[in-house]
Amino acid sequence: MRTDDARRKILRAIRENLARGESSPPADLLSGGSSPPGPLSGGSSPPDPLSVVSSPPDPLSAMRRGGTTGESRSPSPEGRGGQGVRTQGSQGVRTLFTEQLAAVGAQCTVVCGEAEAGRALARTLAGVHARRVVGSDAPLVQRLLHALGDGFVLEPLDRLSRDELFACDAGVTTAQWGIAETGTLVLESAREKSRLLSLVPPTHVVLLSAGCICESLGDALARVSVASHAITLITGPSRTSDIELTPVVGVHGPQTLHVLLLEEA
Repeated sequence: MRTDDARRKILRAIRENLARGESSPPADLLSGGSSPPGPLSGGSSPPDPLSVVSSPPDPLSAMRRGGTTGESRSPSPEGRGGQGVRTQGSQGVRTLFTEQLAAVGAQCTVVCGEAEAGRALARTLAGVHARRVVGSDAPLVQRLLHALGDGFVLEPLDRLSRDELFACDAGVTTAQWGIAETGTLVLESAREKSRLLSLVPPTHVVLLSAGCICESLGDALARVSVASHAITLITGPSRTSDIELTPVVGVHGPQTLHVLLLEEA
């Protein structure tokens, strides 16, 4: 059969089917009569299209369950068909997290207790020659900053102008979660005022509880407070490769990221 004749025959069949209330031409016309009828054809009426079309999945709901659409609801990577990281207990998660921090160019110091964290913070700031320091409103950050002593100028966050913020040498915040498989830090806006401090000064020092390290992004998102209108994910120092694909660190944000991993005393 010529192409024009076949096209006219198909169009005629479509019009006839529409006149009878059917939604599509018979399968044998579309296939030139060579294909056998499908398993649903068997002489019965075609299924109602609305009965087989479901609502599109909500990707954010799937992420909060710890996986993507169609995967297991378990937040564990093992529950997602073996994808992601596989660790042995909290120690394995912590080890993987510190390894990934180093891989993305961040520095990490494990400290035990608040007093040791204060000493490590002073050494870290002195090591990058930071003098003007601004901290978030997190109580732990404020206690450690006010215990630094001489040699540092503490800038008040609530009275800091944009230009004064850009003139600061370091910003100190906490992080609510760490992601082991990528060495990523998660900062929630509902927990503290930290977003500008983590993005503007050339050095960013982050305090993170060792008990708040998750295996994967899905695990972390399942724990994020619903009150947070913004979530900042930080993976290593700021870097770009816009110019001739050559990586450059510190162009759009901190060029030094130092994590103080706080263990219970």
